[in-house]
Amino acid sequence: MANTNEGKNIKKGVAVTMLAGFLWGFSGTCSQFLFDNYGMGPVDLVAYRELLSGLILTAIALIRFREPLFTMLKSKRDVITLLLFAIAGLLFNQLSYLVTISYTNSGTATILQYIGPVLVMVVCCFLARRLPQKKEILAVLLVILGTFLIATQGNIHALAISRAGLIWGLSSAVALVTYTMIPSRLIANYGTTPVIGCGMLIAGIALVLFGGALRQPLNTEPRFQLFFWIIIILGTVLPYTLYLLGVKWCGAVKASMIASIEPVSATVWMVVWLGEPFYPIEALGFLCIFVTVFLLAKKVTPNAQPAHNEPKYS
Repeated sequence: MANTNEGKNIKKGVAVTMLAGFLWGFSGTCSQFLFDNYGMGPVDLVAYRELLSGLILTAIALIRFREPLFTMLKSKRDVITLLLFAIAGLLFNQLSYLVTISYTNSGTATILQYIGPVLVMVVCCFLARRLPQKKEILAVLLVILGTFLIATQGNIHALAISRAGLIWGLSSAVALVTYTMIPSRLIANYGTTPVIGCGMLIAGIALVLFGGALRQPLNTEPRFQLFFWIIIILGTVLPYTLYLLGVKWCGAVKASMIASIEPVSATVWMVVWLGEPFYPIEALGFLCIFVTVFLLAKKVTPNAQPAHNEPKYS
């Protein structure tokens, strides 16, 4: 009976995690739609996304995780780490990702961000003072090849995407490293919801106070509002919750592999809905980077593991 229940939980975990990745990908394409058709800037969209999602998740933390939430906020050291995570982790991660979309497209931005796990592996090898394993070296080489193919489409004499798009895309991969590694101790001590909820709220407030966000009124056109709230609810709060359930039911490693459907989802929506061109050489570059997720998903030596294996908020 126990094995039967475990099997059912794994199947449920696979289903909800796949849905989370699908929604994250769709959210990226919705962001591109707002940029292209309504002139909304990435800074404003990040501010709204962080503020509203942060309010929702912090409210959930107040109801379900009140004790760890207040314990964290009473510690000066933890608050400093939370502030660092909010700015150098969440804010840097979200802003660089959405700016990349504004310069390129949702599919390219999402796959460039997936260079991040390889960078996490490199940092972990450095901190553990060990040489990378063979599969890790292969992952690095595939990322270099994939990035080259996406950036140039095989033509070494010219960039196929804008220089700004490439720089911001690589920055989003670096941001994924800071997002992944900074909050590990906080998440281990207090759980994911209080940490990410408060972090998002702080990031949103910082953009309003110091980033010049939300100085223009929000567009009230029904179609704009539809896709705006899809990004907030279906693209942030819901997939985050589903991914947590997936981690609980089928494990972090399996969930992280399944959630990598995100760039596939973003690319399909980009091509089918927005009509963006997608060339075979780009598909090869995407595949090179995509494969690294599976190369690095298997458990490596303890010293080489990332600081935590919690869900990616995109």
